[in-house]
Amino acid sequence: MKKTALVKSTILFCSMMTVMAGATIAPSLPEMTKAFPDNSSAETLVKLVLTIPGLFIALTSPISGWFIDKFGRIKLLAFMLLLYAAAGSSGLYLNTLFEIIIGRAFLGIAVGGIMTTAVALIGDYFEGPERLQFLGTQAGIMALSGTLFITFGGVLADVSWRYPFAIYLLALLAIPLVLLFLKEPIRASSDTSVKSNTKFPKLAWTIFIISFIGMVTFYLMPVQIPFLMQEFSNISNTRTGLAIATVMLVGGVTSFQYPKLKRRLSHYQIYGLTFLFMGIGYLLISMANSYAMTFPGLFISGLGAGLLMPNSNLCLVTMASPENRGKVLGLLTTFIFLGQFASPLVFQPLIDLTSIKSGFLYLSLSMILVSIIVLIRDKRLIRN
Repeated sequence: MKKTALVKSTILFCSMMTVMAGATIAPSLPEMTKAFPDNSSAETLVKLVLTIPGLFIALTSPISGWFIDKFGRIKLLAFMLLLYAAAGSSGLYLNTLFEIIIGRAFLGIAVGGIMTTAVALIGDYFEGPERLQFLGTQAGIMALSGTLFITFGGVLADVSWRYPFAIYLLALLAIPLVLLFLKEPIRASSDTSVKSNTKFPKLAWTIFIISFIGMVTFYLMPVQIPFLMQEFSNISNTRTGLAIATVMLVGGVTSFQYPKLKRRLSHYQIYGLTFLFMGIGYLLISMANSYAMTFPGLFISGLGAGLLMPNSNLCLVTMASPENRGKVLGLLTTFIFLGQFASPLVFQPLIDLTSIKSGFLYLSLSMILVSIIVLIRDKRLIRN
């Protein structure tokens, strides 16, 4: 099929929805905590409001991947966008943290289906350099839209912690675009030559684990930065949103440059750079003593964050066949968002024992060490 601008724009618009899953409400976390003073576990539960979608994305994405491989992409994508709008906006009107967490769980189910289907469609519609270019564009648009959503979410959170939940209603605009402009890819024939190419790639598990670790480390930033800002002074939600949005903005610019970088470096080397930049950025954050001093660290960590997703997506889209692409990408989505969910559970005990700054410090030193080893010991993950 001809890849018109409307087809590309629709896929990119759907991809934008996945960024909003957690980060949009990040600036409102401190105010949300204050809104439930009678709940002694409010701070922990509010952090779960941010990360619980990740758990349900992780649990249900393989099911979405299996479904789109067996029954097709478009109908599931449209349904998941509708569920996304309903569940994502539930924080506007639900009155307890428990109810909000349930709504966020359904949001996770929707995001898993949207993310898996969007990347699968890119693999279906594009090949070779065009696929490489569009995956970089997708990651860049996602990051830049994250910048907008987080900033706007911070502005709305200064009015009320509930208002950022309204942003999720944007998904309703995507549904008619999907039904009008996206067509179901032609399914391959069932001859033996095709079936012989449907074996699940073993190397995919390496990509899954790397992506999980990358997301565990990255999500320390949106979860903990709002609380670190409160330690400096009474920083507004808008300014906190701008700080987190800096990472998204830099990551978006980096993602747009991914195709050029990939032509010079291997997948393995790009993973090394990802963790090196994030490690250096977190090291600088750990030494910051004011709002302004966090920005160099946020900027540098954004350079690494922008490389993780396009690198993992390209690896897996390339090695997977059309017949098992949904299953492979569904599992990638599982590992990515399981990393999001696990991040506060992994690092909160360390932060409770030491401090937020110490958490950034110890993680940064580990990432820098690992990245240096990876860059020295370069090897080819897959054939280009």
